[in-house]
Amino acid sequence: MHRARPAALALLAAALAACGENGPATSPRLVIAPVLDSLFVGDSLAPPLVRYFDARGDSQPTGPIQWSSSDTTVFTVNSATGAIAGAGPGAALLTARAHGLTGIAVLVVSRVLDVSLLLDTIYLMPGDTLTIAAQVRAKAGGPAAVWYRSVPNAFHTLDSSTGRDSAKAPGPAQRFIVFATLGADTVADTGATEVVQLSDTTGGKAFLSVLGTAIQRVRAGARAVNYRRDGDTLTFRVSLPVVVQGVTVENLVITLRDSINAPGTFSIDSISPTEAFGAGSDFVCRPARPWALWSIQTVPPLRALSRSGGSIRITQVVSVAHGRAVSGRFEFNGQRTDLYDDPLGALPIRGTFVAPLIADTRQTCS
Repeated sequence: MHRARPAALALLAAALAACGENGPATSPRLVIAPVLDSLFVGDSLAPPLVRYFDARGDSQPTGPIQWSSSDTTVFTVNSATGAIAGAGPGAALLTARAHGLTGIAVLVVSRVLDVSLLLDTIYLMPGDTLTIAAQVRAKAGGPAAVWYRSVPNAFHTLDSSTGRDSAKAPGPAQRFIVFATLGADTVADTGATEVVQLSDTTGGKAFLSVLGTAIQRVRAGARAVNYRRDGDTLTFRVSLPVVVQGVTVENLVITLRDSINAPGTFSIDSISPTEAFGAGSDFVCRPARPWALWSIQTVPPLRALSRSGGSIRITQVVSVAHGRAVSGRFEFNGQRTDLYDDPLGALPIRGTFVAPLIADTRQTCS
């Protein structure tokens, strides 16, 4: 499996938000470029570029740099020279220290043949289908053969060659495996499918995956609402909160321009920080176009706003007690607001959900 430990995932987001390109221009800072890099187990990597900016924002000599790895089972680094060696699959932080400052980058290390599911857990309603996506990394040339396997069960079927997952009946999560073979090497990763059928407007379930420099793979709640824009018609919003001890520590919110009443595929557009958070802007009560926001309550908080080209697909809308329920999946690139002009600030985000759908026709939006 190719995973970062759960405790390290929030660290990746928090450390980069605190130590990357953040901070006012008048604050001294140490910046590593690139902020995200990768290598294979057994390979070596030259130290990345480190730049020191003084309080005026001018570039100055870095002087001696002290290097360290947050997890030496993933990669090791020579503390003096910065030479890096891949040790095992995973993701960890590369830290540079100079002038009393810290610069942070993320390194992802893969096996010479590696396969990883883009979604560890899939939530479907009976009748839904989804092709399970997996990412293969191979040091050697040539495409790897990929196939899937699950134990026969009454809840879903999985096509072994295509990864097409078909939900049949509600039930407990069912484990599946994806394999990749290249030459004499075979590797595998495991996931699970849960078929959910809501009986009323409670109990939504979701899973979302965030990759790039803020790696997150997490189960969440799910709630959808058709609500009235200020002085206008209904619009749609789905929220996927991660709640710990009654506190929302992470959330994904997708807002569309119009209400959802039937299956369909809907675009997710781009939104800037000024549009989302600027004075006088209200993209919740007056959404000019569809957009999405992912946020996590690290210190400082980290946020990513949608770029254009993404989509959300509503696969079913069904009646339940006191309202309706929807199932769907989404995929878009979020752009970290603290690295908004850096291409490496892009976060591929995707997920699946089964959510209650509430109608709120009050004259002011919630």
